[in-house]
Amino acid sequence: MNRPSKSNIAEVTIISKVFTWLALHEQSLAIWLEGLALVAIFWLELKEYRRQGRERIEQHKESAAQMAIMQSQADTLVNSERAWVVAELIPQAVKYGKDKRCRSVGDGIVSMSMEEFLAGHHLRYKLKFTNMGRTPAQIFGFTIRYTCLGEGVTDLPENAGGNQASARPFEHLLAGNGEAVEIGEPIVDVGKYMEHDFDAIKSLKKTAVIHGSVRYRHMFSSECDCYADFCYSYRVSQE
Repeated sequence: MNRPSKSNIAEVTIISKVFTWLALHEQSLAIWLEGLALVAIFWLELKEYRRQGRERIEQHKESAAQMAIMQSQADTLVNSERAWVVAELIPQAVKYGKDKRCRSVGDGIVSMSMEEFLAGHHLRYKLKFTNMGRTPAQIFGFTIRYTCLGEGVTDLPENAGGNQASARPFEHLLAGNGEAVEIGEPIVDVGKYMEHDFDAIKSLKKTAVIHGSVRYRHMFSSECDCYADFCYSYRVSQE
C-alpha cells in the first residue's frame, strides 16, 4: 500500500484541528452567528423603516397639498357667497344747479337757509351701510374717528386712534345684493370735530380726516367679526 504523503497528512491535521476548535467553541460560535443575524435583521428593518418614513413624508406632503387646495376652494366659495358691507358718509348738503347750499327733504330738494348754513348744517353727514355680498350681514355697531394731520402729512397713520372717537351700537340684519340702510339722524358733524383746528385747516396747514369702521358678521362665521373701514378727508374748497 502507498503511504500517505506529508501534504495529505498536514491537510488532515488542519481539518482535524478545525473540527476540534469548532467542537470546543460551538456555543460561542452560535452566539456570534446569532448576533450577526440580529445585526442583519436590524439593518434590514432600519432600511425598511426609513423607506416607509420617506413614503409617509411624501403622503403627508400630498395630503397637505390637497388640504390646502380644498381650503382655498372653500375660502373662494365662502367669499363668493358671504356678506361684504361697505360704509360711506352721505352729505346732508347737496349742490342743485348753481346753489351749493341745498338739502334733501323726502324726494325733493330745498335751499338751506343762512341760519342753517351758519349753524354748520352743511358739514353734517349721515352714515350708510350697503351689503354688496349675496347673503345677509348682521351689523353690531360702528366707530367714527376724527384725525387732524399736521402740515406736510398726507397719509393717515396705521391704526390711527384719532383725536376724537365715538363708538355706537347699531344692530341691524342687512340683506344682500346691494341692500342698504342709512342711519336716520346725522352722525358726523365735521364742523364740531374741526372747531379747534378750523383756521389751520382752512389755511391748508392741517388736514381733517374722518375715518372709522362698521363691525358685522356674515352667516358663514359664528365667532369672527368683520370690519368695513371708511376714510374721508375734508376739502376746504367744498366747504
